[in-house]
Amino acid sequence: MKRMIVLLSCVLVSLSVAAACKGPKEKSFVINTEQLGKEVLGYAGPTPVEITVKNGKIEKIEALPNIESPGYFQRVKESSIFTALIGKTIKEASEVKLDAVSGATYSSKAVIENIRLGLKEAAKQAK
Repeated sequence: MKRMIVLLSCVLVSLSVAAACKGPKEKSFVINTEQLGKEVLGYAGPTPVEITVKNGKIEKIEALPNIESPGYFQRVKESSIFTALIGKTIKEASEVKLDAVSGATYSSKAVIENIRLGLKEAAKQAK
């Protein structure tokens, strides 16, 4: 019986050590700028985005539903605005100067501002 208890204790200690050696868990979160950037307007209205952060790096930036003219907003979506920051840390991404899209200036500037606001919030959450 004592051997069984000792063996069970050793197994539990081993499992605890193995779990501790894995290190901290990945920290992932999503920033939605619908409220953060509700005052940031494109040509027709708000242009919110969603920023996914995984392990301190930008994994994805997506446009959320908006009422911008689809043809013009498509230019923004096809630009590098949504891809230029992928793989960068929050700090690195915050330092990148994104350019507005010719022909969709109001929409792209609003998206850029929403991304800036989202990165600022992401920096707070990453701490």
